[in-house]
Amino acid sequence: MSKHLGSRSTIGTRDDRLRRWCLSACLQEGLSRVAGLWVNGHVDDRGRHMTEVLRRLRVDLPHLAPALWDSLRGPADSDVRETLRAALKPMPLPDELDVFLRAHDGQTRGGGWWPTMDSGPLLSGQQISEQVAWFRMHGEAWQWSTAWIPIAHEQWYQAVIDAAPERSGTVIDASLPDLPRAMAPSFAHAVDAVVDLGRAGLLPTADDGRTKRLEREAFLDDLWREPWSASSLRQRAEIHPDSWPPSWGGPNTI
Repeated sequence: MSKHLGSRSTIGTRDDRLRRWCLSACLQEGLSRVAGLWVNGHVDDRGRHMTEVLRRLRVDLPHLAPALWDSLRGPADSDVRETLRAALKPMPLPDELDVFLRAHDGQTRGGGWWPTMDSGPLLSGQQISEQVAWFRMHGEAWQWSTAWIPIAHEQWYQAVIDAAPERSGTVIDASLPDLPRAMAPSFAHAVDAVVDLGRAGLLPTADDGRTKRLEREAFLDDLWREPWSASSLRQRAEIHPDSWPPSWGGPNTI
């Protein structure tokens, strides 16, 4: 839980106060579509984290990275999200992705790659549905898992959310033909960290060299040290098909 939310008090439970704070922030920042989820109490912890991230993004990204901010589309409509929900079955639509799509339906074409994932621009709800359908039909069992939900894509580069219950939310680099590797502790972390990179002067630029890329990796390692410590996956380590868990459809042989 974010440290500025305080500890439990007699005024109300932590969840009550968190819901009131987030609803207020969302409404003030024009995120009433997201806030509506909170009123009904239908958002899990990752969804709540994404709601906080969207507030921070709206406040800080326009001046830290105006072109990146401008590349974000408006909200996905309910039909797009319901089509996506149906396309993902038997995997659920993660709350953090649903919350994000309610505010931003991915990035515009040519909007640049999302800096913390380096795997292409963020996909729209419709594009995710199309990618899921294609990979489930054409993907090799040792290269693609039905537990994965694409969130960024460009040619052979792609990032996915691992929707398997025991690791739900981890972002995986599933670029082909490389072996998959853990990329970020969650989609919310990957979205949020662009603000931290911007404040540190580490957002990618056209003249980036190896030194800056390594500095950016080290910065994210330190930023995500705590969430990674609770993960069963090791950051950036390749995951060989013969060690894939059953929830990914493994183990597999090449």
